[in-house]
Amino acid sequence: MSESIFSDPAPERVRLDIESDELRFIQRVARLLLHYNMRSESLRLRLQEVGNALWIPLQVHIGYRTVTVYTPDGVHVHAQAPEFRINIAVSAIVNRTIDKVCAGTLQLPEAIAVLDNVEQTASKHSRWTLSLMFGLAAGALAWLQSADLAAMGVIALSSAAGMLARQYMHRYHPVLFALPFVAALIGSLCGGIVIRAGWTNTPGICLIVPALMLVPGPHLINGLYDMIENNMQTGLGRFGLAIGILFAAALGIFLGGWITLGLTTVPPWQGARVLIPLWLDVLLAGVAACGFGAFYNAPWGVLWTSIVCGMVGHGVRYLCLLAGMDLSVATFFACLAIGFMAIRWVGSMRIPFAAVAFAGAVPMMPGVLMFRSIGGAMDIAAEGSSASLTLIADTLANFFKASFVVGAMGMGLLAGAWVSGQVFRFLVKVRT
Repeated sequence: MSESIFSDPAPERVRLDIESDELRFIQRVARLLLHYNMRSESLRLRLQEVGNALWIPLQVHIGYRTVTVYTPDGVHVHAQAPEFRINIAVSAIVNRTIDKVCAGTLQLPEAIAVLDNVEQTASKHSRWTLSLMFGLAAGALAWLQSADLAAMGVIALSSAAGMLARQYMHRYHPVLFALPFVAALIGSLCGGIVIRAGWTNTPGICLIVPALMLVPGPHLINGLYDMIENNMQTGLGRFGLAIGILFAAALGIFLGGWITLGLTTVPPWQGARVLIPLWLDVLLAGVAACGFGAFYNAPWGVLWTSIVCGMVGHGVRYLCLLAGMDLSVATFFACLAIGFMAIRWVGSMRIPFAAVAFAGAVPMMPGVLMFRSIGGAMDIAAEGSSASLTLIADTLANFFKASFVVGAMGMGLLAGAWVSGQVFRFLVKVRT
């Protein structure tokens, strides 16, 4: 690519052919941004930004796991992602490379080389470090759910073991839903053994919390964002993926419970939930968010953003609940604060908003309600027409509560990001 594309303020539009560096670069950008789970509207705007920088007007068509980019010359490039992933380190490198190309400080051949190797060169946490952090996050989440000591211990160990199993299985590219199924099965088998031995008074938490670590928060919230932005095809596709992951994890829970306890449902909670002090709630939320941030491969230098988002968000929700607000309303205000903070950091660090915000918000995902509603649905299916009205009502109540909380999370994050943008835009105007 000639330097005149960057130096001339208004050059003639570039004429493209299928072998041009411009198209190679656009195709790699499209594939990586799609593969690493950028939501549809952000992906379209980012690709058009690249096209404007290269003086190539682009039309972008986005489907579920596919994106096609058209040029005025009738040439097009197509990219397809085998699955959606979250990897903050990879996304950061891709975004910084795009910024350098748009600013004219990096030539296209060098940028293409960076993108071709980014998945191998991006930093990542070691297998054992990630498993340890994930286990600690699961233990912190169990504490937030009022688990007793034995339950917290087995939840931390089984979640770490499930993470190791997932990393090992991923080498062999199994069916997508096999990973959450196996991780949840490991957790429920370990929890079932502890319950059978009579070591815990919180059996429901013991079985469910390892599966809470598998709740597909990014897919749920990105699906909601896509639908809010009227990208129904991709939004419904992401929602379907999230529901599939939830059901795979639920099947793992119930199979493990049936093998160890002979149960086809989750044991009820015993005793009232213990209200912990605010400082402990905030601290545990930070540990949980740290584990999710590590799971999304946030480099050490940016992992603090997820921790702060998790601590502030959970603290806001704690105070709102203490003031008597409904769970969904309290979650909305918590995610409003997370979105307000996260959008400022991701802009300067070039890390994906979704991953940072989700890592802070995921500890608030209503996983218990989700899995209770799935368990209730399985009970209704087993009992058929003899299912009690109480069972049906409880199942529907859990489903709608979970739906309202997920909706509040998505709306809160989106509204927080928008408000933050408006506030800082106003401050810039005042200064100038």
